[in-house]
Amino acid sequence: MATFEDNNPFAGADELATEQLRTTDHFATIIDSEDQDDGSVSGKTSGFPSFKDSYDTSSHMADDPNAQPPTLREGFSSRIEQLLIGNPDLEILIVDAGKNLEGSGGGYIAYTIRTGDLSVRRRYSEFESLRNGLTRLFPTLIVPPIPEKHTMADYAAKPTKAKEDMRIIDHRRRMLAVFLNRCRAMRQIREHAVFQKFLDPNVSWIEVLNSPPLISIPKSILRAPPLDTGHPTPEHAYLPVPSPSARLKEGDDMEFQAAEINAKEYEIVMSSGIEKVNKRILKRYGEIAADLAELGARYNAWSLNEVNTLAAAIENVGQAVDLTYISTEELISSLSSSFSEPLGESAQFAAVVKAVLKYRHQKALQYEITKNSLVVKKDMLEGLERTEMESQRINEYLLRRDDHIIRADGPIASVPDAPVSQEEIAKAEVTAEYAGAHENGNGAPDEPAKVPTSQEESGATGGGTATIMTRRSFEDESFPPTHAHTENPYATVPRVKKSNGFRIPVIGKISDAFHGIVDVDPETTRRNNIGKTREEIQIFEASLRVAESDLQQASASVKVDLARYDKTKEQDLRKMMIAYAKCHIEWARKNLESWERAKARIEEIKVK
Repeated sequence: MATFEDNNPFAGADELATEQLRTTDHFATIIDSEDQDDGSVSGKTSGFPSFKDSYDTSSHMADDPNAQPPTLREGFSSRIEQLLIGNPDLEILIVDAGKNLEGSGGGYIAYTIRTGDLSVRRRYSEFESLRNGLTRLFPTLIVPPIPEKHTMADYAAKPTKAKEDMRIIDHRRRMLAVFLNRCRAMRQIREHAVFQKFLDPNVSWIEVLNSPPLISIPKSILRAPPLDTGHPTPEHAYLPVPSPSARLKEGDDMEFQAAEINAKEYEIVMSSGIEKVNKRILKRYGEIAADLAELGARYNAWSLNEVNTLAAAIENVGQAVDLTYISTEELISSLSSSFSEPLGESAQFAAVVKAVLKYRHQKALQYEITKNSLVVKKDMLEGLERTEMESQRINEYLLRRDDHIIRADGPIASVPDAPVSQEEIAKAEVTAEYAGAHENGNGAPDEPAKVPTSQEESGATGGGTATIMTRRSFEDESFPPTHAHTENPYATVPRVKKSNGFRIPVIGKISDAFHGIVDVDPETTRRNNIGKTREEIQIFEASLRVAESDLQQASASVKVDLARYDKTKEQDLRKMMIAYAKCHIEWARKNLESWERAKARIEEIKVK
């Protein structure tokens, strides 16, 4: 186990960084400064070619530990901002990974990050929260991945020491440095305050997580602008959140469909193909190295049992076997840092690309759902307004009819000298029943009124007949021919309250609740629905404009970042393949040299 540093996180940072860089065999160099946007990874191993040519770390370290840091230049709010923006090619180093015993608990592994002349210690969970925050701040960017958490196999193998496994710690240290430098190579992230505060030793990360803009991001980032999720507008609160499994009915852009298919295929090739086979190869290399170590020991033991030239020859063979074992171990370490780690990162990148494309797809779904909902609301408003117009037309008709009946019946009452017989009274009652049946909606519209139609009866009851004929002619001429008789929706029938000797107390409450549910005033309800629907249409129209703008911005941003990622991926794959070939060439060269020397010594012994 490595020697852990003391409780002071900044004591001797310069000396510690120099010692760590000098003694670590597999420290990964990060990103080429001459191509800051590709975010490529490089590694340096002892005696083997690195994933990328090593760089001189002395240029990034302070020459004099006691020298005062440069003064803050005008226009920057902090020293870390000046370092990142003023020197965009400056490498971010993780110079140490050690156990922090400060505070209560069993301690944790802290990683010392060095940016220029500033150092800060962060734990793995803080790196994880940083990446989660960046993905929520920049949902349209392909934010670099971080190394995965411990697997269940690690905990099963070492239940109490899995977190302190130096192999895992070294792997994380290299890949977390790669993550920071990839983020530094992206202008949007490099210039953002959250990333700068993560590298600032004078800032509490807990406070950053619980303050704007991270705390201002909605629970669902779909309800926020894609380019500024920390400042959602009121219209974003009304946007729908589509289901993750939903699909576009109108189809998506062919370019994004092709990118999604390509990301899925790339992930399958990397994670289920090359990475899986590479793990098997490294495992077999490890078994070969173990066998070579045992074989070398056997040869050395054998040489002790022999004498003269035979013992020397056997010892030379044993030494060649030992050198082959050492070179094989170096090959495994070199492949792990310069090929396996970038290969695993490439598989993680494929998953990140799929997540970004899924976000844009859900934004497209959001726009489609909002547009369809607006169409439905407009159709609903049109139906409600059409119903309201029909109701008003029927009410106007009923009012005109009642007014005409009153005017037609007026002359009968105004004739004082006209004799009124029993027969005329009976006919008037029939007329009243006919009018009442139509007004209350109880009479059949097609039933003929039972009124006298003979010429004698008509002559005997002049005024009453005129009243009946006037009403019929008004109904025939004024009521719309396309409508049958319509009941008056506003006519109420008085309810007769019956009293019983026995009453159940609960029945009254149930009855009141039932009448509260039943719509007793359909006209008011319809007008309220019209008002609410108009308000909802206004909201949907504003939301539709926001959703359309968000979709355009998200699509444009994703396209730009996909182009950047494709360029980075191509460069990374080229360097990975070159590093893989160089590692094997160097391994073969060392083995050949050791066996050539053994052969030459054996031949010399034979001549003597």
